[in-house]
Amino acid sequence: AEQMHNFFWLSLLDRKTDNRKIKKIIYVWMIKNSKYKRKIWETSTLSARIISWILNTDIILNNSTFDFKKNFLDCIIRQTNHLKRNIKFEKNLTKKIEILTAIILTGLVFKEYEENYNLGIKEIENLVKKFFDDSGFPLSRNPNDLVFFSKYFIFCKEIIKDSQKYVPEFLEDIIEKNLSCIDFIKTPNGCLPLFNGAT
Repeated sequence: AEQMHNFFWLSLLDRKTDNRKIKKIIYVWMIKNSKYKRKIWETSTLSARIISWILNTDIILNNSTFDFKKNFLDCIIRQTNHLKRNIKFEKNLTKKIEILTAIILTGLVFKEYEENYNLGIKEIENLVKKFFDDSGFPLSRNPNDLVFFSKYFIFCKEIIKDSQKYVPEFLEDIIEKNLSCIDFIKTPNGCLPLFNGAT
């Protein structure tokens, strides 16, 4: 069920022909789920949903009514505010990077919520200090974590660049270090080795 509610499947649809279906699905979703429900508003699912919705706003809002646009944007802000209120309780750092990415994205897209961007960047900088050694390898020593976090750091860098903002130096630095670490641990055939709980 969480796969359905995270809306990552939006990227699999035909953007031309499925446009109306997408709107209808989101409209029904907002009617049924825009108030807090524990499973549907779980932080990973919620973060993925915000990211998916924002990355697909062009097709979601194309030829939409004023009311639909307003409800859709209000729904994103309400969900983001929920993440901001609860981020301090999140101990799982993999979930935390998902949350911070969603918060940063809203700060870049909605100019009136620029403080979201500043909050997200500050928190990611703290996370980098806490979770990575000087060479950029996760303190968990798990190659899976290395790949997972690299993916989010690179995504953050790209969306910051796209919004024509200056990419923070610490972010450039950790990405460079992460990629060196990935390169270092790769096997000769380009795969990650299976050790220490990696899959």
